[in-house]
Amino acid sequence: MISFGLFSKNKKVDAIEPLPITTPVHNLLPPKTFYLISASGMPNYGDDMLTRGWINHIKLRYPQATIYLDAVDPLVAATLYQDVKCVNYLWQLAQALGEEGSIETKFSDTYLLPMRERLMSEIFEETDSIHLLGGGYINELWAANLRLIELVSYFGKKHNALTYATGLGLQPLSDEKAAYLSQFIKDYFCFDVRDHASYHVLEKYLPGKISFIGDDYFCFPFSDVVSLVERDNPVLRLCLHNEFSEGDENEIRFMEQVEAAIGAFIQKFPDSLIRFYEFRPGSDGYFYKRLKQKFPSIEMVFFETIWKHGLQFSMKDFFLSTRFHFQLIVSSVGLSGTSFYWSEYYKNKFDSLKYVTDWSFLKLGEESLNLDSFFENHGPAFLIDFGRVNHEKKMLADRLYASSDEQDSAAISI
Repeated sequence: MISFGLFSKNKKVDAIEPLPITTPVHNLLPPKTFYLISASGMPNYGDDMLTRGWINHIKLRYPQATIYLDAVDPLVAATLYQDVKCVNYLWQLAQALGEEGSIETKFSDTYLLPMRERLMSEIFEETDSIHLLGGGYINELWAANLRLIELVSYFGKKHNALTYATGLGLQPLSDEKAAYLSQFIKDYFCFDVRDHASYHVLEKYLPGKISFIGDDYFCFPFSDVVSLVERDNPVLRLCLHNEFSEGDENEIRFMEQVEAAIGAFIQKFPDSLIRFYEFRPGSDGYFYKRLKQKFPSIEMVFFETIWKHGLQFSMKDFFLSTRFHFQLIVSSVGLSGTSFYWSEYYKNKFDSLKYVTDWSFLKLGEESLNLDSFFENHGPAFLIDFGRVNHEKKMLADRLYASSDEQDSAAISI
């Protein structure tokens, strides 16, 4: 009888399966938990597109991470994003607190906490970071939404989580409100805005704390959203809504401008396509239905189609828009068009794009569409600041969600 190792030759030994040889795992850490807040789930393509960009960015670096998304409507949001836990805890809490409610009082007594508050507190105990995603949903037009800045600060400090805000458009925001919010913003690891007006009102209270780079759209590959294709004939592409139209007079002026452009396009390019893009279901159909009665050839491209297949344009196309992110998307492939605005809210939004898009901006009631210049081909072209903003926003996204390998490399290089 042959003996092996330490076994006695007189001792019966049961056969033992060899253990599999595994490669040692270094820096084995528990999966990360990230908490995102955005105005997603209404839906509105701009806000939801940015949210999807951040989710994909995080998943690429942390495939095993748990991602919570605090959305306006978590039921709708859950149909848009895969492998994400959709809730509306902070949105609901912000509305419940309003402008006067105290967060500290709300959470001061553990024994009086409702179930909703217990559930969100349990999530934040395991959360690595809390992130307000970009958009124009936090301002004094919707004053309760300002509480989101305060709530993120509160839970970040209470549960030792990093707090971020990126690409926010905070206008309109008064000096008084800016001074109040600054006491919470000072605790953020990163607080980034997308327009000069938002930066200006906060910087005087928080010198050196606020960054002003641009919209979060620049953080992610444009090819995830839009592509250029070859076409024989131009397409007239419209993305129009009536939010903040401030009365029938503005709408009449606006419709006259749009109808004139459509009529001229049909004369110049008979049988060419006219497409109307639905970015916000339930809202954007308002102008579409009115235009469809006069111009039956117009086709609606629904939100679901855009979400699933993205956008495709050609260099021969023409664009009319009142949507901020439609303009930015078109510009990201070097094309230009004309945007209309009629409120200070949208004026500030479009002003923030003057440095990165080669578009015409028309204030309704004061400026009119010049059809001769509208039908001139512009581009493809990119303004100088476009590349700078794109580079800096990508660096910001990488900095906030650097993988463990990237963090190790950065530490070695230092």
